[in-house]
Amino acid sequence: IFGNAKTTVTDADKARLIASLKQMNKATDIEEVVNVEEVIRYFVVHNFAVNFDSYTGSMIHNYYLYEEDGVMEMIPWDYNLGFGTFQGSSDATSLVNYPIDTPVSGGEVSSRPMLAWIFESEEYTELYHQYFAEFLTMFYENGSLEEMIDSVSEMIAPYIEKQPKEFYTYEEFQTGVATLKDFCTLRLESIEGQLNGTIPATASGQSADSSSLVDGSKITVSDMGSFGGGGFGGGFGGGNHNDNNGGGFGNFGSVSRGNKSESGNGSEKPSDGTSSDKQSWGNKQTDNTQMPDMSQFDTGSMPGFDRNSMSGNYASGNNQTTTLILLGISVLILAGGLIFAILYGRKRY
Repeated sequence: IFGNAKTTVTDADKARLIASLKQMNKATDIEEVVNVEEVIRYFVVHNFAVNFDSYTGSMIHNYYLYEEDGVMEMIPWDYNLGFGTFQGSSDATSLVNYPIDTPVSGGEVSSRPMLAWIFESEEYTELYHQYFAEFLTMFYENGSLEEMIDSVSEMIAPYIEKQPKEFYTYEEFQTGVATLKDFCTLRLESIEGQLNGTIPATASGQSADSSSLVDGSKITVSDMGSFGGGGFGGGFGGGNHNDNNGGGFGNFGSVSRGNKSESGNGSEKPSDGTSSDKQSWGNKQTDNTQMPDMSQFDTGSMPGFDRNSMSGNYASGNNQTTTLILLGISVLILAGGLIFAILYGRKRY
């Protein structure tokens, strides 16, 4: 953690963070060391997005831990393989219905202490469900979510049609947008059922009785993307990760941090990095032992990918002809998240 800090770190900063982490691990007086409301809201959107290339996935990476005066919260990063696309080969029905009360892939909830405290307390679990219900009401029941996707896709579409050397066809873009809308609709339907008890909200519950699960068989998840090849995700794999991918979407309902700007590319320091009581700790993976075996993927589909480093820029200059189409799909997801945050903030405050 300290080697990946994005701010100037003192011994006092380290001691304070360690103390906060120890207290969180003991689940003692959580509100003293965790920004309870912000972290729960973070996981509401994060778990809706079914992003396993993250803290809740088997690699347990791609996030920032933000700490101020001993109180911690999460800063999202790298959501281009959300909506189940990191595990695109998985059954679409299982992804659409992924249980919101056991939202961890490759481990138990207890192995994710920044999340586990929510489900160790009846009070916090109830608050988590309350925020999820609020999310559904604001963005699903009134049709706002589909309107946002339509608005952003219409803004992007003309540029994709003009792409001189198509990496993906305009028809494939349209299929990706339609699939994203279908996935979100079914995901929200499933979560509504999980909240009212008609669909099991845990993995064990769904394994015991899958009869009530929402049918996602009509969806081909790889139409939205996949890790390392094929679909839009193959392009993302060779794209430029120097942006704060998914920040707006992941910050659903979060309070603005003013002039504290955290970098999403794992290289630059926040603008207030000299303040000893405001720290951003990056979970940027730099040790190649923490990375999966990439040999199974054709490097041709992931140009410029350095298997020994996660420096934040996966792309080579030779991939410029694909930039527009990749940027278009990324903006579709990110802009939708930004609108979520703006609309939610207006209603909330």
